[in-house]
Amino acid sequence: MTKIRLKDLKRKKKNNEKAVLITAYDYSTAKILDKCNVDIVLMGDSSAMVMLGYESTIEISLSEIIMLSKAVRRGLTNPYFIVDMPFLSYQPSEEEAIKNCGKVLKETKCDCVKMEGDLDFIDIIKSVINVGIPVCGHIGMTPQKFKLYNGYPIKGKTAKEAKNIIESAIALENAGIVMLIIENIPDEISSYITKILKIPVYTIGSGINCDGQIIVYHDILDLFEDFKPRFIKIYDHIGEKIKKAVNKYSLDVQQGKFPQKSKTPHLKFKEKQKLRKIFPDF
Repeated sequence: MTKIRLKDLKRKKKNNEKAVLITAYDYSTAKILDKCNVDIVLMGDSSAMVMLGYESTIEISLSEIIMLSKAVRRGLTNPYFIVDMPFLSYQPSEEEAIKNCGKVLKETKCDCVKMEGDLDFIDIIKSVINVGIPVCGHIGMTPQKFKLYNGYPIKGKTAKEAKNIIESAIALENAGIVMLIIENIPDEISSYITKILKIPVYTIGSGINCDGQIIVYHDILDLFEDFKPRFIKIYDHIGEKIKKAVNKYSLDVQQGKFPQKSKTPHLKFKEKQKLRKIFPDF
């Protein structure tokens, strides 16, 4: 594989080729995904829950996002790399947004930052783009508002909500975002947005009629037990496999079978003799 760039993602959209997006939160996972058929890797604020054990995405800090993202970056060579901007790292003001988005871009060496926000945040997002920072938009059900939503509901079920989502998508493209992620909305709306926008449009929990899908790594491998999104398809039960493997290791230790004698280092006879002169009971 070769390094995937924005032009490659645009070409995929033009050719009706689906892009594959997935999250990663650490170096080892990133190294594995780098060898997979993956176009985009996102270091998402979902790391707050699946890696750090927080209740929601809003609890992760900017410094934690940067620390995890730098680890992922070190493991990636080929996929396009996006980093989530955490809650309140950009919402307060244009100045705060520019400063923090720039910090993430410089320190993590990502290809672009992702910002949640609809029409209400157009000016802030545009200010970040205007200084030269590539932005991936994120609309629909935006997880950073989960307290306001009282959970993670499907958005856009009414014509009024749908209108706001569609208008937000158009406004964000006009503001200069390089791609858009839409979460948890009806298929009809995501299909329409994908059709009318020139930039790539990716979805999560919003149907298949888009330019690609993004998913949380832990969800499709059954690695996170606290929360299961309704639309997830589990491709393997890695969590169960880890439990079995660890229990086998535990049993081997208890029975004196690990480590194996053939793989254990030993002193040469001459060195043993030297030590016995110093420690007679050696």
